[in-house]
Amino acid sequence: MSNANPHLAQPPLVYGCAPREAALAVILVHGRGQSPEWMHDAVVGRFGRGDLVWHAPAAAGQSWYPQRFIAPLDDNEPDLSHALAGLDTLSSALCEQGFPYESQVLMGFSQGACLCSEFVWRARRRYGALVAFTGGLIGPPGMRRDSGHHAFEDMPVLLSSWDDDPHVPAQSVRETAQHFADAGAHVTLKIDAGIEHGIRDAEIGYARTLLTGRQP
Repeated sequence: MSNANPHLAQPPLVYGCAPREAALAVILVHGRGQSPEWMHDAVVGRFGRGDLVWHAPAAAGQSWYPQRFIAPLDDNEPDLSHALAGLDTLSSALCEQGFPYESQVLMGFSQGACLCSEFVWRARRRYGALVAFTGGLIGPPGMRRDSGHHAFEDMPVLLSSWDDDPHVPAQSVRETAQHFADAGAHVTLKIDAGIEHGIRDAEIGYARTLLTGRQP
């Protein structure tokens, strides 16, 4: 499978505590032009919890898909399907390690946040939580989605961004929040003033608060 899927060419980097000591397993997904090491410095090193094990996959060529996340879906294929399949492979492996979906958190930044959001949406599984730092569901603005299944009943979801981010329209983040809320998720939406593209200290705080008490 790794030969067909470029995003499976190398195993994820693992940070944090030993799996047997972990309350939750976090799938930590970097953005375009970034790396697992970047996410370690930007998130893991700032999070301040010693009871998490972090699995950080690496995108082939440092990009999960070629176009913007708001482009037509076909414009990002087959890379998008490969990226989604890569997350599914990692999530299944964590199940085998003793972390059921309810004990897994999908967390990403920018392109990685979009990929995590789209993966959880398509999977229709109730994960421990979804944390999207500056990202939203993949596809054109206003794209219709089936939210009547309520597969995410009470699942914690954090969507945080800037109101004038240069890469991610705030309206797309708001649309994503509404879709997840309509499907039953417990959504926290934080869109703060700013035009930068990064992860603020406040966002780390939002995520830390969201995961408090999420251990099974």
